[in-house]
Amino acid sequence: MPTTITADRGGLTLRLGLLDRLLALRGDVTVRAADVAEITAVADGMAAVGGIRAPGLGVPGARKIGTWRRRQGATVAVVRGRGPALTITATHGPVRRIVLSAPDAPERAAALTAALEGRRAR
Repeated sequence: MPTTITADRGGLTLRLGLLDRLLALRGDVTVRAADVAEITAVADGMAAVGGIRAPGLGVPGARKIGTWRRRQGATVAVVRGRGPALTITATHGPVRRIVLSAPDAPERAAALTAALEGRRAR
């Protein structure tokens, strides 16, 4: 099963695939809809992840899978290569950012934003 990100009633859920779960040494991540501050696309997912890796896999220039910690909060990353990525920023919770490689990042960002806006309007 591949890693997926979905929007539902509770907010956003990042479901890690089996291999990513093993490499990241962590489970799925859920961010409440009210806590999602921003969903954007970036040109280089590798550059969007910074801090100290703890725990996870980091292969310079090739892979960042796991948790990166900074003073501003933790970032959960599933990034492969220097391609486009989806970034989600949260206002509260233990995970403040999610960075996920996606060749169609702008379209995914728009779709997730629309799904969340539809949920919040109810």
